[in-house]
Amino acid sequence: MNKEQKQLLKQLAELGDVILVREDGGRIKLNDNAEISLNTQLDAVLYFMQHLDNGMLKLILEDHFTYQDYDKVTFLKKLSYVFDEFQGNGNTYLNVFEGKCNSVACSNLNCRGFSFVGNQTYHYMDLIIQTKESKVSDIYECYDFVNENDTILKKDKIIIDGLNLPF
Repeated sequence: MNKEQKQLLKQLAELGDVILVREDGGRIKLNDNAEISLNTQLDAVLYFMQHLDNGMLKLILEDHFTYQDYDKVTFLKKLSYVFDEFQGNGNTYLNVFEGKCNSVACSNLNCRGFSFVGNQTYHYMDLIIQTKESKVSDIYECYDFVNENDTILKKDKIIIDGLNLPF
């Protein structure tokens, strides 16, 4: 992360204390004595996806990786349409719940992922987020996903690749 990106994170943290509580009880603190305490790039990706912040994802995701088999720019454009759909349905943020791929038919069986669930409508998307050497190396949809907590309310699934885009 470069100096400009760190400064943007610091400004966000100055807006107030923000804590993401994971399903396993783990907490990510974003403001502790005016310091940003995101420990990993994954923590930052989860936080900015939760807050539907495509601009910050653009800053923190690596340019040389592909995401869902798209270059970073194309993936983020598709993701921005998904964020617009969440917001257009009345959601202001996404709740994050851990889970894993449950498909015996794919090579991602038991890969760790996250459900992002709208705070108002319970629309959701299920994503596998892979890391390599402490960097987020891939993000892609999972079509057979199971959450650790089976009481999570999820309604209509929003699919990144299901959107007809002009490219």
